Amino acid sequence: MSDENLDSLVYVSSAVRLLSHEEIDYLLRRARERNKEYEVTGILLYIGGNFMQYIEGPRDNLDVIYKIIQEDELHSGIILVSREAIEQRQFGDWAMAYQTRDVEGYVGSPGERKLIEMILEMPGDNQSTAQIVLHSFWSQNRL
Repeated sequence: MSDENLDSLVYVSSAVRLLSHEEIDYLLRRARERNKEYEVTGILLYIGGNFMQYIEGPRDNLDVIYKIIQEDELHSGIILVSREAIEQRQFGDWAMAYQTRDVEGYVGSPGERKLIEMILEMPGDNQSTAQIVLHSFWSQNRL
């Protein structure tokens, strides 16, 4: 994976309706395949019908993926929260990590869930803008 000219971005949006577990699973499979092809990694948070997504990768590839995201009909009201150049990836091996507060709707291993929760809940020094907004979204949206 190329780590030159890396950017990251964070956006929020609202699902057009509460999505079923099958719809989320389908969305994740598509995103993971596409992200792998474009060397994009990141995390998708879904809480109560709201999304926050952090993606990172080569600048031009990130533009392609973000355009696809903007055209997806499963959500609306997309707001770009942050876009910045980064020196290294936060989610290096995850084509798309996923986290939700809905235990019933979680599609991943328990180990993955624990690791993601640690990343989201662990305050640290020198946090990026993306880390700060992810942490804020996660900690303020408890069901």
